[in-house]
Amino acid sequence: MAKPTFLDLGKRGRMGFAAIYLTIQASLVLTAGLRPDGVFSFQMFNESSRIAIDLGRRVRAPDGGTVVVVLDGAWEARDESGTVRHFRWSDRVHDPILRILGRPVHASYGVAAQLFRLQKALDDVVDHLPGDSETVGLVADVRIWQNGRDRYETRLESRARYP
Repeated sequence: MAKPTFLDLGKRGRMGFAAIYLTIQASLVLTAGLRPDGVFSFQMFNESSRIAIDLGRRVRAPDGGTVVVVLDGAWEARDESGTVRHFRWSDRVHDPILRILGRPVHASYGVAAQLFRLQKALDDVVDHLPGDSETVGLVADVRIWQNGRDRYETRLESRARYP
């Protein structure tokens, strides 16, 4: 009889591992409809939708905040000492869909998934703006063409930032 190796789980261990693995896989499939990107779900035909993102920054103003348009995903802002610093959306956002601003792109995995990811990207970028003492939030105005229907628009805003 061969000596068992360190990773040999034995018959009961392998059965237990298989049961846990199958339970996790089944739960992922059964809960797929609850996730905006539908990962682990079956979708026979891909959604034929497009989105176009226009990015803006919310800056301090006497009325509580003004949205300044961000051109080509880049902006300049002053830090606490008054030095002008440069920022780019694409420095932090590497998603091939979300990094394209101002023009329509295919909404991979559907509009809901892209809006979910865009919200996460807005929050992430606004959390990582060291040296920007002017920006208190990011705003994305999104034009949506969902499955050939008429265009509609929505606005997403990052969480508030207090530099």
